[in-house]
Amino acid sequence: MAVVESKVGRLGLFLANPMVAKMDKVEESGTPSCTAQGIILKTIFFLLLTIAGVTIFFATSSMIPTTYIENIEGYDINLIEAAIAFGSILIGLLGTLICFKFVKASFFFGSIYSLSQGYALSFLFHIFGYQYVYPCLIALGLTILIVLVMLFLYKAHIVKVEKKFASCLATLVVVGILLALGVYIMTLIPATKEYANFIIDNSIIISLAGVIGIIVATLFLLVDFEVINHSIQSNLPKKYEWLGAYALSFAIIEIYFKILNFIIQAAGNKNEN
Repeated sequence: MAVVESKVGRLGLFLANPMVAKMDKVEESGTPSCTAQGIILKTIFFLLLTIAGVTIFFATSSMIPTTYIENIEGYDINLIEAAIAFGSILIGLLGTLICFKFVKASFFFGSIYSLSQGYALSFLFHIFGYQYVYPCLIALGLTILIVLVMLFLYKAHIVKVEKKFASCLATLVVVGILLALGVYIMTLIPATKEYANFIIDNSIIISLAGVIGIIVATLFLLVDFEVINHSIQSNLPKKYEWLGAYALSFAIIEIYFKILNFIIQAAGNKNEN
């Protein structure tokens, strides 16, 4: 049974990664139990598998038959590589649903998801050109830095992840959704369509939205830290470490792609100017 009440409350659990929220609701304890070190090491394992996915793509690329199509942008796409990339991602995502019921499957589906992310990233390199290698490396460095800073802020209690924090984060998310919905509605109204297009095409506004998206994703990570910490204090059985690591790697990879997208967009806007 849980020994402490989660500080983020029900709203915080709603905002947390669903796999992490699942851990908080488990009324089970065991020995050996979850530890922070165990979850961190397993998270690193999943992230290393993502890098391994990159290696697998380049190692197997020459072995896969070349069945190409040319898409509307003029890029050549190998259908077999595309099927492997998106099929494995789909399996990984569907695996999250299975992990809700069968916790022990977290290791398998977490591994599939991590490998697929690395493979898919390399697949995109191959399509759009390797000029994105440096942005990817920069995004990797920034992601590591952000995760370490967030972990320090949480462990040092500089940022207190409690109900008030969850309320502020929820408000930020709702405001963002309403603004995006408002702009979309404006595109449907002839009188406001021009203003909506100005907002959508404005590089400064797009960059600002990208930064806000990264900030929100990192704040979600803090919520995950708190709920996982609560689960550790609740002495959950050690098997839940894989579920927590899967959830954290999922969140970290999401932050990485947000940063990468921002860097690529910023570089594109700079070249246009």
